[in-house]
Amino acid sequence: MAASVNTITETIEDTVNAVLSPLDQTPSSISVPEDIKSRNHTYFAYLPPQISSDMENASPASLRKAVSAVRQLDSLYEDNNRVLLLIASNIMQMVWTSERVDWETPSVSFASTYLGAIQSAKNGLYDTSTGKVDFLSVILPSLVVVKANDVSSFFGQAQSDLEACLRIRPDSVLANYLMGTLLRKADRAEEAVSFFYKAFSGAEESFQTGYAYADCLFGTKKLVEANAVVQKLLARFPQNAEGLKLAAKIAYATGNLNSAEEYTSKVLLQNSSDISALLFRAKILIEKKDYIHAASLLDMYSRQDSTSKEYLLLRAQIQLDWNRNVSGAVSTIENALRLYPDDMEVLLFAARLSKGANTPVGGKTVEDYALQILQGDPENEDAKFYAVEGAVQTENWTLAYKNSLELIEKNRFSKEICFNHVKICLALNKFDEAWACISSLYKNNPSDEEILENYVHVMVSSGRVVQALSLINQLISNASPKLKSSLYYERSFLQTGEENTLSDLRYSLMSNPRNSSSLFRLYQLYLAKKDYRKAQYYLKQVSALKPNDLKIRQLSDELNSLLR
Repeated sequence: MAASVNTITETIEDTVNAVLSPLDQTPSSISVPEDIKSRNHTYFAYLPPQISSDMENASPASLRKAVSAVRQLDSLYEDNNRVLLLIASNIMQMVWTSERVDWETPSVSFASTYLGAIQSAKNGLYDTSTGKVDFLSVILPSLVVVKANDVSSFFGQAQSDLEACLRIRPDSVLANYLMGTLLRKADRAEEAVSFFYKAFSGAEESFQTGYAYADCLFGTKKLVEANAVVQKLLARFPQNAEGLKLAAKIAYATGNLNSAEEYTSKVLLQNSSDISALLFRAKILIEKKDYIHAASLLDMYSRQDSTSKEYLLLRAQIQLDWNRNVSGAVSTIENALRLYPDDMEVLLFAARLSKGANTPVGGKTVEDYALQILQGDPENEDAKFYAVEGAVQTENWTLAYKNSLELIEKNRFSKEICFNHVKICLALNKFDEAWACISSLYKNNPSDEEILENYVHVMVSSGRVVQALSLINQLISNASPKLKSSLYYERSFLQTGEENTLSDLRYSLMSNPRNSSSLFRLYQLYLAKKDYRKAQYYLKQVSALKPNDLKIRQLSDELNSLLR
């Protein structure tokens, strides 16, 4: 690539009007500023073509190559050379942050539009006064994209200028990297991938190009490709903490928890006070159900930060799943809702908590949270599921059926969605539909205990008495305690005579004393016999298992009034 504007102009006229994406090969139209086309002389027109080419490429390797060559030039353009060396130093320091500037950086006492653009970028400003007379004057203002978190104020200008640079030099590592960064920060990650690919392809020796490419692939859920790139990156930079953290995230997302923990442990061995790694290791341990060690890590983390969203969500998860401390989890999530009132993850956890505890969280029900989420994200499958759960809890079966039907069509083999749909169909006496739904699930997973429990339940509820008794009697002797308890409970509905019914319910509780369905049925049977003391005994046990269930509380109050 020639250094002079004459050569650049010829190149522009010969270049195609697109930058091809390496992933989808979709052309992108580019316009080139007239300033670059019309100028015949520039500040660096004297440079040999190879130096100009290396400066325009601006990868770490090509910058070093350009610097070495500039040092060998005669002193005729000494001031110009100083500016060029300073440009190279600043690009290295601002963009390729894992690299060292291993040359002497000169000082300059005079004004320069190039250095002014760099200083503006350092201050978070996009400099529009460079004149756009050559490649460097066009690209340097865009160095601001590596510093700025919000690129909206200059996005259009930066995109236009970077497209111009890519028109001149499609293989420029710097231009591709900056364009990818600009698009990524503008939430256009799918478009950014191809630019990061070109930057990485042109500078595989650079940590930044590899990390940006792998991270963008990860952000667009291309997990296999992301893992391939991050492994290549770690082969070159095995101790880099950011690379190890990204590898851990990719491993976690693919379900490889052991690898995720190994990568995170390597980060903590280098720096035990890295709180982001500490928090992520706690997340991995929670997923592995190692709650004791996870809780210890969260305690350590909370000494430095007790208000981060991720921390609050993990703390609430431990309180809910391990400590069974529903009120503690509610308190933690209500704190998260105050700090992050519109965050989707927080809203989804609040919906999950409200559903599981059957109680409002922060004054809102599971239906309220589902509606709030769906207003911002109408296609959110989790929110649709919680909308069904909310309708089930309020026994609005018609609405529950309508919402469930949409979910079941898309997720026919999802256990939770199928179980909900079965419950709704049974409540609406749609027995054939309930049977078709659970039979399909059972056919594909006949050994799954949860599915088996629901399969037997639908048999019993839909009047398939002979089939149900045959299957229950076949399974009951070798069943696990939990399944055995469920089978006895279901068989109690098929028994003739009160003693046989009570006997099965007692056997059910011998296998699993926490079977709330059996306890509640015993309450109902003794209530019907007006044996209120025994009814109260069993209802109290249900209440202990479901302390936040408003319906149970109401029944308890009614029973207490009968005992006065």
